[in-house]
Amino acid sequence: MRNKQLVISKFSDDIKDASEIITSPIRMLGDNEILVQNKYIGINALYDRELYRGRVPYIDVQFPYIFGVEAVGVVVETGKNVEKVNVGDALSTVKVGTAYQEYQIISDNDAIKIPEATAEYLTINPTGVSGYLALKNTAELKEGETIVVSAASGGLGHIVVQLAKRKNCHVVGICGKPEKVELLKKLNVCDRIINYREEDIADVLNNEYANKINVGFDSVGSYMFDAFLANIAPLGRLVVSGLATELTAAQFEQITGPRVYESIYWKGASVRCFMNHLFREQQQEGREFLFDLYQKGALQVKVDATSFEGIESIVNASEYLLAGQSCGKVVVKI
Repeated sequence: MRNKQLVISKFSDDIKDASEIITSPIRMLGDNEILVQNKYIGINALYDRELYRGRVPYIDVQFPYIFGVEAVGVVVETGKNVEKVNVGDALSTVKVGTAYQEYQIISDNDAIKIPEATAEYLTINPTGVSGYLALKNTAELKEGETIVVSAASGGLGHIVVQLAKRKNCHVVGICGKPEKVELLKKLNVCDRIINYREEDIADVLNNEYANKINVGFDSVGSYMFDAFLANIAPLGRLVVSGLATELTAAQFEQITGPRVYESIYWKGASVRCFMNHLFREQQQEGREFLFDLYQKGALQVKVDATSFEGIESIVNASEYLLAGQSCGKVVVKI
């Protein structure tokens, strides 16, 4: 049996130049290993971009390097000591350097059983789990607070706004296209929706939410970060969950001005950063909570409607996401 994989073959600013598709034989399983046939893989274009540029400091990229983080699939073979899963079981896999391939071999310790291998469960784990953990641990979101969420119609954002509303918060969702506005309207959890292509973010927040933002949840950075910071409430928390505008630029913007503490010191406010892997011990709790909500119909999970199929389509899916076209989680069907 052979395995088709998308790998990084050299560092470059262009995914087409940095990557290639290779076909490799699948090795024999160890006693405690599982062979999984991937059914859907999740696209994390910004993180991938930093990888194929060689700019992720904690990853030692050795060529050829299989990239991708999350997938869902089914078990097709198990090692002789594996007892927790059986052939045919649906699994979620979350590990850097594993997803962009047709098959993967995992340790039985890394097996996460899910009810079925669908794009929705791929969206929940790990993207939805990230939202849950970020709101709980980093944002420390409290009942009835005001939260402003950038990229609110994306894979992460559309989960965050729903979880925030479950705490009876005043939820402000920011997005940039009419289709994304409609997605947020259908979720029916945002008290205010801002289309940044039609309204100026800074003006809206300055006029309607001056010093009222208890939690700013930002994955965009740059001008969005500045607008959130300017309107953070006393004891407010500005959570950085991504740096989309900076990571798509040739280099980080160089700022000359007062240090950030001058903006937040007298408010007792804080700027915090969220990284999913720092909360590994709580990820099962997050999965169980979100799986239960989804199965009860209390959580809407939105997968982008654009169809991408096969390893060959990963590059197109990545470029689509980087272009800001997505509504919901972007996935590739294998």
